Amino acid sequence: MIIACDNCNKKFDIDANLIPEKGRLLQCSSCNHKWFFKNEAIFKFIEPIKDLTIDKDIKNSKKTSIYSEEKTKKTLTGENKVLKKYNILNLSIICMISFVAIIIIIDTFKYPLSKIFPNIEFLLYNLYESIKDISLFLKNLF
Repeated sequence: MIIACDNCNKKFDIDANLIPEKGRLLQCSSCNHKWFFKNEAIFKFIEPIKDLTIDKDIKNSKKTSIYSEEKTKKTLTGENKVLKKYNILNLSIICMISFVAIIIIIDTFKYPLSKIFPNIEFLLYNLYESIKDISLFLKNLF
């Protein structure tokens, strides 16, 4: 057990069997400070659980999660194939973010791209106007 002096904070390695439950008077060999030490401050470690059993009801219950669920299915060749079930909301949000990112990239490089696609500025303008019309429609709807 490691014990630190209250006065100079020097640490000592002392055998735990030398200190009784009621405590003992200790003296620091560096500064000759004396103090009474009790074992109350020392926490005993609890052994970890070795055997963990899972309830069959919990194991067989359906999971309700926003994350994709994975299921394995055996194919005709005998291989295990992982099937994923995706949430439609997550995919739609990813598609919207990707669409906005592509529009931002195209708008950033519209002048160099106009040499390859001559009507890109006109298409972007129409896209922006369509987005404004949709937003005005939604505002009037609510």
